[in-house]
Amino acid sequence: MGAGLLLGLAGCAGVQQVPPTEQLVDSQVSIRQAEEAGAETVPDAAQHLQWAREQASEARRLLEHNERDKAALFLKRAAADAELALALAREAPARAEADRLLQQVQQLQGTVQ
Repeated sequence: MGAGLLLGLAGCAGVQQVPPTEQLVDSQVSIRQAEEAGAETVPDAAQHLQWAREQASEARRLLEHNERDKAALFLKRAAADAELALALAREAPARAEADRLLQQVQQLQGTVQ
């Protein structure tokens, strides 16, 4: 909600808004990056990736019906979900490695006691 308020204020301040067609390209790039990072193999990331795809698809439909304002909102949501999917996908290997190292430490502590 806070981000939406800031975006609305930015629009009132005369800041140029990105055209929905450019937002569509940006969201597709974000979706592709999440896919390439393996988001489909990380459950939380996969869910956000799916939402991003659905929102981008709905935005395309809205653009076909010349509903640019609604499409722009869907595209912002699509980009946010795609970026979150990307972050979650990138985090998963690091988290797995941390868990592996923690397990090793715990095993070593068990042999010392």
